[in-house]
Amino acid sequence: MIRGIQASPGIAIGKVHLFEPEELHVGERKVPASEIDREVDRFRTGLSTTREEIEQIRETIRAELGEEQAKIFDAHLMILDDVTAVEETVRTIREEHKNAEFAYRRTLSKIAEEFDVAEDEHFRNTAADVRDVKRRVIRHLLDKPRRSLGRLEGQVVLIAHDLTPSEAALLSKEVVLGIATNSGGRTSHAAIMARGRGIPAVVGLKYVTFHIAEGDTVVVDGNRGIVDVNPSEQALEDYRRRQQQFLALEDSLLVDRDLPAVTPDGRELELSANIEMPEEAELAVARGARGIGLFRTEFFYMKSARLPEEDEQFEAYLKVARLVSPHPLIIRTVDVGGDKFASYLGTQREKNPFLGWRGIRFSLEREEIFKVQLRAIFRAGISGNVKLMFPMVSSLDELRQANALCKQAQQELKRDGIPFGENCEIGIMVETPAAVMIADSLAREADFFSIGTNDLIQYTLAVDRGNEKIAHLYDPFHPAILRSIKTLVDTGHKHNIWVGVCGEMCGDPVSAVILLGLGLDEFSTSPYVLPEIKTIVRSVSFAEAKTLADKAVRLSTAADVRSFVEERIVKKFPHVLFP
Repeated sequence: MIRGIQASPGIAIGKVHLFEPEELHVGERKVPASEIDREVDRFRTGLSTTREEIEQIRETIRAELGEEQAKIFDAHLMILDDVTAVEETVRTIREEHKNAEFAYRRTLSKIAEEFDVAEDEHFRNTAADVRDVKRRVIRHLLDKPRRSLGRLEGQVVLIAHDLTPSEAALLSKEVVLGIATNSGGRTSHAAIMARGRGIPAVVGLKYVTFHIAEGDTVVVDGNRGIVDVNPSEQALEDYRRRQQQFLALEDSLLVDRDLPAVTPDGRELELSANIEMPEEAELAVARGARGIGLFRTEFFYMKSARLPEEDEQFEAYLKVARLVSPHPLIIRTVDVGGDKFASYLGTQREKNPFLGWRGIRFSLEREEIFKVQLRAIFRAGISGNVKLMFPMVSSLDELRQANALCKQAQQELKRDGIPFGENCEIGIMVETPAAVMIADSLAREADFFSIGTNDLIQYTLAVDRGNEKIAHLYDPFHPAILRSIKTLVDTGHKHNIWVGVCGEMCGDPVSAVILLGLGLDEFSTSPYVLPEIKTIVRSVSFAEAKTLADKAVRLSTAADVRSFVEERIVKKFPHVLFP
């Protein structure tokens, strides 16, 4: 069983088709001086032909899936038209007398490599865009035929290292039952296209192509982010049952999506969704979210080579706020730093970006950028229940400085006669052990806590979850994590502020029962697991969950907690926690 990232909900069961990376051999040759102009013309013709091809694909996707999905290919057109890349390629042809395909490959490979090492998912997606454009142009320069997923026969589960946007555009739900890729994230192009067509998908599996052979039987569980290769007959029966349960759950969603997440004994939980782009809000609402508990805003800063303007941000925030109103929209201020390479922001590559210049540290040093975003957020508050929170807070001084800048932004708006929401709640994401230790002080000056369990686990346990050698130590059931969460809940409630969790932990059915019992007021998780988590909350009494959580917190090791969870929770609620 291989774990990856949930990308598109559903369960697919079928035979594997391995989609191998396209190999285009590009030789290096010297172009005679007399042929240089002709070689430059050949390069520009290749760009022109590629543009026509991309525009045709864009129109096909727009007609089938809509304008939002088609916008993926706008990035391709921008890369194709990038003046720096074109000029560098032409310079290489003219000054070094290199052939066009070699020169273009070298230029775009350098660009892609810069994006590859970024931790930010949007930048890694850009690397895939760059490589897709590079392959497309080189294919035209070499006069090679285009390979196509549209020619697949029968029904298959597609396994690949990655799928480019142009490859993903050719997917058919009638042929491709499911998708699993080594690379990619929830906003990767394969994930977006899979969701648009209703194809279950798991991405970010790293080495799935090395563990699977053509014709293997495979299960792709897009709800849990799991790929199971050649499962036993009994396991297959379980997956088929869960597949039917999921389909039944989907059918009932239209009926149940507006029901509150209330336990049988009356404990109500705010069940919200995490989103990365404005257009994801519609999916969240459709799957039963009662608001947006985490709106990551980095995409504004990653999608282009310029700073986002205030009005541009305001319009995006306002659109989401109106969509989810009267429920809350919680906007996290930008968490961009040394791992994201937005050079125009003044960030640089750091040896350890997770402990570097990021989150609130970046915002407090770049006040001019921070205040533009704050103004846009406050303005969006005129038409919705908008809240904001600061990422990576580790000291009371940081919170005070950020709150002071919020007041300045509000005073500026008032001075300029621009309407804004004056009662915006301002909270913090709790992601560091330092914030847990000083929670009592922070709770006096924050309106709420939202626990970012992904980073909190990583920092508390000193585990890089991207490091395969120690990834097994990244354990949400570690007593230090459960006790930290309990401390935050108890401290927040003592000071009459609400406490939520916006990490992946609350999207896991078993963990959700423990978190419910610890007294969390809000869960914010991936839209794809919302129906299942709501079913759990509505099926488990708070009294039962509290008894289980109280016991789990007192256990001494992660293994003890996990054993207890498996013995008590899974057996006690088999009708809720699908095995």
